[in-house]
Amino acid sequence: MPPKVSVVISVYNGEAYLRECVDSILNQTFTDFEFILLNNGSTDGTPEILDAYADPRIRVVHQENLGIPRALNRGIQLAQGELIARLDADDYSLPGRLERQVRFFDGHPDHVLCGGRHQFLLQGRTLPQWMPFVEEDAGLKRIISRFNPFAHSVVMFRRQTFLEVGGYDEDFKATQDYELWVRLLEKGKGHNLDEVVSVIRLHDQSSSRKNEGRLWRDTLRTRWRAMKKFGGNPAGLLWFFLRGLLVQALPGAIKQYLRSRIHS
Repeated sequence: MPPKVSVVISVYNGEAYLRECVDSILNQTFTDFEFILLNNGSTDGTPEILDAYADPRIRVVHQENLGIPRALNRGIQLAQGELIARLDADDYSLPGRLERQVRFFDGHPDHVLCGGRHQFLLQGRTLPQWMPFVEEDAGLKRIISRFNPFAHSVVMFRRQTFLEVGGYDEDFKATQDYELWVRLLEKGKGHNLDEVVSVIRLHDQSSSRKNEGRLWRDTLRTRWRAMKKFGGNPAGLLWFFLRGLLVQALPGAIKQYLRSRIHS
């Protein structure tokens, strides 16, 4: 009998935090899941760490580096669960995460996407999420053209709906999650649980830090799509575009200084 949930993780050179990530799933209070771990061409100790796990729920796939969206599409194609849970390899989930989200989906068949609150981990300090928290479907659709209301390492979604909308758009290298939420919400409702379910690590090697230019461009494209589908404020989108142009023009040292001031 297929598992209720498939947890899908793609990892590239993630040895520093991988064990904490994997163990956080294996220690979930909800146990009816399979765990698909895609080693995306790692050259560090990631393959050995993954191969050392003997838990029968784990399926390790070693492959060339396909990039995040293509790798995740492959992993979800391999998945058997009705529900897909995502987690990035440098983050970790709290023990009751899967149980809470499965319970929500069982009670809300019209919902296709479920997230929750999260915390950030920066240089050993746990910080609250700084993006506004929006819980209900109507509010999520109203603000999704302004910002991404779902963290990738927090979400669970229905696999069948994911396949119906065509999966991750592989042309969106930096906002493949955000862009997917827009299309999923066209098919059904979304919700954020009003409790912390995952911790997201911020560090210099995280993909959001390394691809800031691409992140800005893909975010602009995603917000434009969201505004066309759910409405929004064109002036706000124009401001995001102009502000992004200014930030991209700043020297790297100034951007690093501003970032350090924000997080200090």
